[in-house]
Amino acid sequence: MLVKKKKTSKTTQGNKALKTMAVECVLATSRQNNRIASHRKRITKRQGKMKGRIASAHLLLTIAYNILKTGEPYQELGSNYLEEKQNNKELKMIEYLKKKGYTIDPSEQQTA
Repeated sequence: MLVKKKKTSKTTQGNKALKTMAVECVLATSRQNNRIASHRKRITKRQGKMKGRIASAHLLLTIAYNILKTGEPYQELGSNYLEEKQNNKELKMIEYLKKKGYTIDPSEQQTA
């Protein structure tokens, strides 16, 4: 039986003012219905408040970096972006299997 070793979650030494500002921005999005707020809620459920805040601050800084790098305006993906992506992935898998000759009847119930 393999036992998975937990990854460390220490943040590196960086600009404290930038980190503080990014976390404050994340907290400002808490009542909004957007990707950053749903990301924070999803991580917070699994790992706790502080890790959720820092992870969402990292997402926010990644978004800002990509905006500055590409020069394109930010397109909000929505709060249910990951669920839609998962559903699209499942539909693509079903289509792939149908092309291979399998018959699949997607049911409404999820089986574990």
